[in-house]
Amino acid sequence: MQDSPSDTASQPVGERRQGNTQESSPVSAPAQGKGVVAGNGVSLPVSHLTVEDVLRWHSVPEPLIHALAGKTLADGLANVLSFGALPDATKTPLAFGGASGSGKTLVLAKLAARYILSEDYKDCPPPLVIACDHTAGSFAKLSALLQPYNIPIIQGSTSEILADAVNHKEPGQPILVDLPGICVYSPVSMSKMMQMVERVGATLSLVLPAGLDAEESADIGYAFAQRGATTMVASKMDQAGRVGGIIAAAACGLTLTYGSCSSSIVGGLVPLTANVLANRLLTLPS
Repeated sequence: MQDSPSDTASQPVGERRQGNTQESSPVSAPAQGKGVVAGNGVSLPVSHLTVEDVLRWHSVPEPLIHALAGKTLADGLANVLSFGALPDATKTPLAFGGASGSGKTLVLAKLAARYILSEDYKDCPPPLVIACDHTAGSFAKLSALLQPYNIPIIQGSTSEILADAVNHKEPGQPILVDLPGICVYSPVSMSKMMQMVERVGATLSLVLPAGLDAEESADIGYAFAQRGATTMVASKMDQAGRVGGIIAAAACGLTLTYGSCSSSIVGGLVPLTANVLANRLLTLPS
């Protein structure tokens, strides 16, 4: 995919939005009627709504609504989307990308805190954080978030600094990279981001905020998948009503890992599963 609106628009909507959903098996229509059990034993929030109604309210694209049809909403999500873990940052640096304001800096800070507090990493050196986002206040924000945990931060202002940081990491030390905010429709912006990713030899992961337009979310997800990203984190899930954009982006070939559901650094990341996402979809604002 080239970084231009015209190229994005030329991709067939069904192909771009559905990913591999054509190969999924659910064929029955969503259950309808009063008291429908839609997923993991959870009843619909309003008795006269169908599962389709709820998904349309979340702005889930119509091809995906049909692909999700099945025994339960959770079953449909498990068939259509991929759920899993983030890559191990102790083996390969893990870089978080997304638009400015997407919540990637907060997500990175939460993950860094998880490493510090995890029993599995108690004998490992603290994570090394490389800050490549040079927007006003970004470094100060990241420093403030990580200060209580004594996590080292390096400002990756040059390619030499980036390479040096990776070359001098301690054995077993996770490396987390906060990439600059980008616009997926800008070839220059995407190229600069990928230069940083390649310079540190990082695995790329998308941070996408809930509440975005589903078409926009799918464009972002597709652009990152085309550039080698395999995972994504859904941010700001506590601040959005409609979360259909998360599904649209993940359906472009990205594995859903965590949902950021709180401003708290500790415990602010929730592992996403088909059941968790189904429950979130069925929790409508009152």
